[in-house]
Amino acid sequence: MGDYTKAGEAALTKAVRTLDQGDAESIPERLERVWDTLEDYCGGSFHAAEEMLLRWLLKNMTGNSATAERVRRYPRAWDILGAVFGLIPLFSLAKSLADRRFVGILQQTLKDIAAPQQEGTQTNGADSDVEMADASAPESSTNPRKRKRAGAASFDVSVQKLVGGCLQTAEAAFEAIRALLSRCDKSLDGPTTHRMGAEHVKSLFSTSAVDSMGILVPWLTVCGLALDRPKVESLREQSSWLSTFTALWQLHLQGASDASEVATHLSGTATRILGRLAGIPRQTPLGVDTTAQERWTRDLRRFLARNLILPARTAFLTKQSQEIVQVAVDMSSGSAQITFPVLFDLASKSPLELGGNTSRKDYETWVQAVFDAILHSTKHISRDSSRVAVRVIMEMAAERGIALSVASLRALCKDYALGQDAYDWSLLLSLVKLNPDVFLISGEGKELLEQILAKTKEREVLDAEDLEKAAQFIVLLADGYAQARDLATFIKLWLNQLAPTKTKAGLQPLWSRKELSDTVAKLIQSSLNANHLVEILEWLSAQTQPTESMARIHILEAISSGIFQEDLIDAANMKTFDGVFLEKFSKKELPAISACRWMVASKTMARGTLKEAGHVWSQIKSDIKSTLRKYPIDREDTLAAFKCCAAAWLANHPGAAHEEEVVKLICSFVERLEEDGEPMELDSAAEGAFISKGTFFSWMLSDAPRLLSLLIKKNGRVPNGILSLLTLSGNEDAARLESALLVSRLLLDRESNVNNQKLTDMLIDTVISMVDTSKASRSGCATKIAIQFLSDVPSEVLSRTQREAAMKALVSHLPKDSDKAEAIGTEHWKSVLSLMVKLMSRPTFYEDMSFSHLESIGRCLLKIHKRSSRRSRGELATDDFGRDRDTFKLLQQLAVLTIRQMTSGSPEEREKAYLKGAISVLQSSCDDSEAAPRIVLLQTFISTVQSSPAVKKLEEDGLDISALKSQLLQVTSPVITSSKRTGKGLLALLVALEALGDLDRETVRQALADAIPSLLKASDSLLDKGVQAGWEVRMFVANYFPEALSSPLKIKMSVEPQALADEDGDAEADEPAAALSKTALLRYVDAAVRPADEDTKLGYLKELLEDGNDQDMLGRLLVVYRLIQHLKARFDLSQAHSALCNRLIQINTPAQFLLTSKAIHYLLDQNPVCMTQWNIELTLSTVSTLCFQPSTQSLIATTPSIFPSLTRLVEIVIKRHRKRLDGHFHILVRYAGQFMYLVLMAYIKLQLEFVPMQSGVREALEPGCLAYWR
Repeated sequence: MGDYTKAGEAALTKAVRTLDQGDAESIPERLERVWDTLEDYCGGSFHAAEEMLLRWLLKNMTGNSATAERVRRYPRAWDILGAVFGLIPLFSLAKSLADRRFVGILQQTLKDIAAPQQEGTQTNGADSDVEMADASAPESSTNPRKRKRAGAASFDVSVQKLVGGCLQTAEAAFEAIRALLSRCDKSLDGPTTHRMGAEHVKSLFSTSAVDSMGILVPWLTVCGLALDRPKVESLREQSSWLSTFTALWQLHLQGASDASEVATHLSGTATRILGRLAGIPRQTPLGVDTTAQERWTRDLRRFLARNLILPARTAFLTKQSQEIVQVAVDMSSGSAQITFPVLFDLASKSPLELGGNTSRKDYETWVQAVFDAILHSTKHISRDSSRVAVRVIMEMAAERGIALSVASLRALCKDYALGQDAYDWSLLLSLVKLNPDVFLISGEGKELLEQILAKTKEREVLDAEDLEKAAQFIVLLADGYAQARDLATFIKLWLNQLAPTKTKAGLQPLWSRKELSDTVAKLIQSSLNANHLVEILEWLSAQTQPTESMARIHILEAISSGIFQEDLIDAANMKTFDGVFLEKFSKKELPAISACRWMVASKTMARGTLKEAGHVWSQIKSDIKSTLRKYPIDREDTLAAFKCCAAAWLANHPGAAHEEEVVKLICSFVERLEEDGEPMELDSAAEGAFISKGTFFSWMLSDAPRLLSLLIKKNGRVPNGILSLLTLSGNEDAARLESALLVSRLLLDRESNVNNQKLTDMLIDTVISMVDTSKASRSGCATKIAIQFLSDVPSEVLSRTQREAAMKALVSHLPKDSDKAEAIGTEHWKSVLSLMVKLMSRPTFYEDMSFSHLESIGRCLLKIHKRSSRRSRGELATDDFGRDRDTFKLLQQLAVLTIRQMTSGSPEEREKAYLKGAISVLQSSCDDSEAAPRIVLLQTFISTVQSSPAVKKLEEDGLDISALKSQLLQVTSPVITSSKRTGKGLLALLVALEALGDLDRETVRQALADAIPSLLKASDSLLDKGVQAGWEVRMFVANYFPEALSSPLKIKMSVEPQALADEDGDAEADEPAAALSKTALLRYVDAAVRPADEDTKLGYLKELLEDGNDQDMLGRLLVVYRLIQHLKARFDLSQAHSALCNRLIQINTPAQFLLTSKAIHYLLDQNPVCMTQWNIELTLSTVSTLCFQPSTQSLIATTPSIFPSLTRLVEIVIKRHRKRLDGHFHILVRYAGQFMYLVLMAYIKLQLEFVPMQSGVREALEPGCLAYWR
C-alpha cells in the first residue's frame, strides 16, 4: 500500500510540474492529465504537490485576461479544486486560499456565469445541450472523482458563455464549495489542528451581509437559470445547490441589517424561484428533476422564513417598522404574478408565537400589513400581472381562512373584480368565501352586491366556467347571510332575483339551481326560529304578482325541505302548503313548478297529522289523478306527483278515509308503467337526469321500501318492473349486469325488505330459477346475478327448502368431465364455492346429494389451475397461484361442512349411503397429476370424521380410518418426492405437505426421508424468487426433519415493514396478506429453534447480531426478537443487549428502530438477572446519544411512535433496575433534560420548515414545548 501511495505522489508531482509547459490552448490537456492522476489518488504523507496544484489553479484564475476567464469558466478546473480541497490539511488549505484570494475568484466566476449569452448568439455551431450531456455523466461507484471527460469545446469561451456552459461551470464550482464546507463541518469533531483549520477556512467567508452578496446573488441567479431550462438536465449534486447557498450565508458576520440586505438583494430572485417550484400561478415545465425540486423548495422556504419573514415580523410587531416588508415587495415587483403570492404565502404561514396571549391578534395584524403592502405595490405594475397576483393571493387567503380587513377587501373588489367589460368571478368567489361581510355590511358593500347580482341575470355574457363560479358565489352568499343571522333578508333577495322578467318566461337559471335550494334548506333550522320562519312565510304568501308566484313556489319548496324540528313543523307545515297553493294548479304551468307543488304537498302529508294529510289530499287529489293518468311519464312533475301519491298512502293508517282511492291510483299507475314490455334500466331521479319508467322503480327501491312492501301486500306479488330490473335472460352487456347488481343491493340493504318474508321468498325463488345450468351459459349474467344475490341474502332469511333448492341448482351448474375449463374462470368459481359454503353452514340435504359432487368441483378447480400454469409457461404466476390456493381452501371448507353434516349424529340410511360413496371415491385410483383435490378431500374426510362424536359408531359400521390414512400417505408421497416444484406441481406439493399434519410423525419421517434434500433445494429456489411458499416447504422440514437444517437461520429473511403493525410481535393467523411473510417467518423460527438447546440458540443469536449486511436487516431483527423470547435467562444475553444498543444508534428507518428498541426493552424487562451495571448505563447512554442525533429528530417528525419507544427504555430501567440507579439519579435528571431537548428540536424543526404536522405528532410534541416556554 505504501509503494502504491508513493507512486501516486510521484505521478501527481510529475503532472503538476508539467502545468507550466505549453500555451493557453493546451491547458485542457494538461488539466486532464492531472485529473487522470487524481482519479486513483487518495492522498499521501506530504501535500506539496497538491498545494502547488492549488496555487497554480488560483493564480491562473486571477485577473481580467481572457485566459483567466477561460480557466475560471472551465469545469475541470473546479473539479480538480474540489478534489484538492479534500487532500490538503485544512490549516494549510486555509492559508493557500487566503493568499490567492480564493473568495474573490469565486465571486468573479459566479458573476461571469450568472450573466450568460443568449443561445441564439452562438456562432461556432456547438450545441450547448450536448455539452451538458457530457457534464451530467454518472460517477464511478468506487471513486466519486471518476467521471466522463468534459469535451474539449468547453474551453471555448464562446461556448462557455452560453447557458449550457455556464451551468457546466456552476455544477463543478458548486460541488467544489459543497465539498469544502462539508469537510469543514466533519472536522469539528477531529483533532484541534483540524478544528482550527476548519475555522480558518470558514473565516474566509465571514464577511458582512453586504459583502457576502457578491457570492450569494449570482449563486441564486444561476439556480434560476437552471430552473428556467426548457427540459430537465440532471446535474451532479444539483439538489444540494441551495443548501450550500444557505451554508455560505450562515458563515457571514451577523448584523442588525441582515434582513434588509436579504430583502434588497435576494428576495426578488428567491421568491421567483420558489414560486416557480410551487407552481404559482400555474404549473410550468422546470429544468430540474423532482428530487431537486423538493429539496430546493424546502431549503428556500427555510432560508426566507428565517432570514426575511421572521425578522420582518419581529421588526413590525416591536417597532411598527414595515421597511423590510416594503423593500421585499418592491424588489419582487418584476415578476409580481409569481413573487407577490409567494411573499403572502410565507407571511401567512409564519408560525404563531408559542404561549403568547396576543399571538393571534399580532399574527392577523402582521398578515394584514403584508397584504396592504402588496396591494399598494400592485398599482405600479402592469394590469395583467397585478390581476393574476391578486387572484392567487385571494385563493390562498380563502383556502386558509385568513382574516383580512373588510375595507382592503372591498377596495380590492372594486379595483380588480368589477371590470367594465367583464367580472372576475374567480376573485369574487374567493372574496365571498373569505369574508361575506364585504358585500353585506354598509352601503358601499351593498352597492357592490347590487352590481354583482345584476350581472347574474345576464346569462348570455357568461361562459360555462363563469356560470359555475357565479352559481357558487350565490350559494356562498346565502351562507354568509346565515352567518350574519339574517337568512330572511337573503330569502327576500332570492325572490327578487329568481322571479322571471316576463310572465311566460322561466325562472332565472342561476338562482333556480338545486345547489342553492339545498343550501338554504340546510340553513333553515340553524338560522331561523319558529317566529322568524312564520314571518318569512307570511311575507312570501303576500307576493302574489304573476312573475313572483313561480319564484315563491320554488323558494317554499326549498324551505319545506329544510324543516325537521317539531316546533318548526307545527308552526310552518300547513303554512308552506297554503303558500304553494295560493294559485290553483294549471296544466299550462312549467313542469318544474308543478313538481315543486307536489313535493311540498308530499312533505306536508308526511309530517302532518292524519287530519292535515286528509285536508291536503282532498285539495290536490283531482290534479294528482289528472297528472298520473294523462301526463307523459318522462316529465319531472309526473315523478313528483307519484311521490306525492305515495306519501299520501304512507301517511294514512290502514282503513283510513282516503286510503282506498290512493291505493287504487298508485296501483293503476304502476300498471301503466308495466304496460310496455320493453326492458327497464335503473335510472337516477337526480335533477337533470333523464326520467324513464325505471326511474320510478329505482326510487321505490332506494327511497320508498315501505311503499314497495305495501304494494306487494296489496297485490300479492312483486311488481314486474322490479323483477325486470333484477332478472336477466341471457348474456347481457356489462352495464346491464351492473344495474341488476345494484338493484339486488338496494333490495337487500333495506331492513324492511329483508324482514318482509313474502317479498324475500318471491325474490329468492325467482333468483334461484335464474341459475343457468346449460353448458353455454354457466357463467352468464343471469347466473352471476343469482349467485351475488344469494350471497348477499342473510343466512337466517334462507329457509332449508330454499337452501336445498339453491344447492341443487348450483350442483347442476357443475360442468361435466367432458366440458372445457376455459368456459368458467377462477373468480366465478370462487363466488360459487363461497355461496355453497354459506348454504351448507346450516343443515342442508339437497336432492341426490353425493360425495362425487365434491370430487367434480375438485377436478374443475384443477383444470383451471392447469390452464393458468400453461398460461404462465411453467413460471410461477403469483396472482393466479394465490387465487387457486384460495379456491382449494374453499373446497376444503365446503367438504368439512358437508362431511360434518353426515357424521354429526347417529347415521341413518341417507348418511350411510353418502359415506359409503365417499369411501369408494377416496379409495379409488388417482393419477399423480390429479392428486391435489384428492389429497384435500382425503385429509378433510379424515380430520372431520376423527373429530366427530359419532366416530366410534362409524368404525363399528365398517369405517376404517387407518386405511384412509394409509391411502393419504400413498397419494401424497409421489407428489412430495416428485421433481415438479413450480407451476401446477407447486400447488400439489403445498397441499400434500399441509395434509400430512394429521398423520403420525414417525410414519411421515420414514416415508419421506429421501425427499428432504430435494425439498430443501426447492425451498431455497422459491425463496430466491421471493415466493412465500418457500417458507411453507422449509417449515415442513423444520417440523419433521430439524436435523437436516444445519444452519436454519442463514437464509433470506425479507419482510415488509407493514407486517410489523402488530405491537406484540406475535404472528396472528388472521393477519392480512401483506403480513404473510412475517407470519411464515416467525412460525419457521419457532419450528427451527424449538428442538435446539440453549447453547445452539445463543449461537444463532450471535451469528445474527454479528451480521453487518444491511440487506434483509428488518427480517433479521424480527428473528432476533423471536429468538430472545425463546432463550432462558443467561449471562450471555448481556452481550446481545450491548450489540442491540450499538445497532440502535446506527439505524435510520422507523420499522428497524422500533423493532430494535422493542428487543432491548424485552431483555431489560424479562431477563433482569442477565443485565449488568454496564448494560443499564449503556441503555441510558444510548438514549442520550439518540436524543442529540439529527436522524432521531427526523424519525420522530415522521413517526410519532419513535419517541414513546425511547421513553419506554428509560421507564423499564427505572422500574426493573432501580437498585442499579442508587447514587446515579443525577444521571436521570440529565437524561430528562435531553428528552426535552429532543422534543423541542423536533417541534422547532417542523415549525421553521412549515411542515404540516400529523395530529399524533402535534399531540406528542406541543404540550411539552408550551410547558417549557412557560
